[in-house]
Amino acid sequence: MHLLHLPRRIAPWLLALALLAPAAWAMPPAPAPAPAGNSWETYKSDSYFLQPGESFQFRVSFDQIPVRAWRLIVDGGQSQCDVNVLRMKGESLLYYKTDEARHEVLVPWGTGEEVIVVLTNGAHEAAFTVTLQGPPRNQVHAAYGYHVNRALEDFAAGRRLEAQDHCRSALLENPEDGVAKVLLAGFMRDGQYLDRAAALVEEALAGELPGDMRSLALDLRADLRRLRAPLPAPVHQGMDQAEKELGAGQAAEALATTTKVLDSGLEFDSSARAALLTMKGRALAVLERNFEAIDAFTQALALFRDKGDAAVVYFYMGRLYVAMDNWTQAESAYGKAIQDGLPSGLNVQAREAMKQIRAHETPAGR
Repeated sequence: MHLLHLPRRIAPWLLALALLAPAAWAMPPAPAPAPAGNSWETYKSDSYFLQPGESFQFRVSFDQIPVRAWRLIVDGGQSQCDVNVLRMKGESLLYYKTDEARHEVLVPWGTGEEVIVVLTNGAHEAAFTVTLQGPPRNQVHAAYGYHVNRALEDFAAGRRLEAQDHCRSALLENPEDGVAKVLLAGFMRDGQYLDRAAALVEEALAGELPGDMRSLALDLRADLRRLRAPLPAPVHQGMDQAEKELGAGQAAEALATTTKVLDSGLEFDSSARAALLTMKGRALAVLERNFEAIDAFTQALALFRDKGDAAVVYFYMGRLYVAMDNWTQAESAYGKAIQDGLPSGLNVQAREAMKQIRAHETPAGR
């Protein structure tokens, strides 16, 4: 099916709208900038021969050109025509010019968007080439709703306040827009509105999110946990030292460091003690003191109240069960970790481990 339909006489109601002065319409925000280096790729191009005064119209929907923004070009060579572009949502006139030989229109775009383009020939029969251009196909970024796309463009251009406004507009239009919630949560975090940011992230994760935005939301959740409930200094220092020791292959030293902090007599809240127990379990697992490691992880799970924190413990339990050749328990632990929401790096590792477990459970030829 062609993007551009065959010429036809323009519907009377649309012609009446098209002839209104542009000032009579609520104009949309300024178009987004063109791709870097003004690089465009032709998605569709057709030529039409029109009689004097003849008009034709065609529609373009988001499903036909799923990008963040695209460009319409109408070229009549030496012949002039009128072109107007009507955005169907809100019935706002995006573009209206008369008696031009060449028209170029940048169309801000988003899911569910649709425009009607009307071309009206001048006093002489003429041929016109109509071209739809988009960003190079190998550079197309994920496209979302209209306001979210504008927010992403504003953010990339350093216009943070405008980006925030577009996120809010997206949520006014659709309170369930999870992508807008994730982006707005990032702005709220940067402004130190941590409780509001955390609420937005949890709302977004409770719904459907594209893969890239879900990873971003999970990382944001982990960051907000650290900002909202920082570990006490002794715990933070001990955890850092133990992490370095584990990274250097010094599991016995990491165990000693963690145990020293746990047995220091200092009063820690449940989250701090759970974090220390998780580190202790990791060190014990490396030392192959498996049942002691399981005990430490189980104690940590009993203390954690945040699903994201618990997900990390389940991840390390899954890794331990793999080392013990307990494939059933490993699959269960990794599955729980993924379900509760891992940071993106651990999430990738967990999903890869699940593939290996299933491959082990299903020998070749079965």
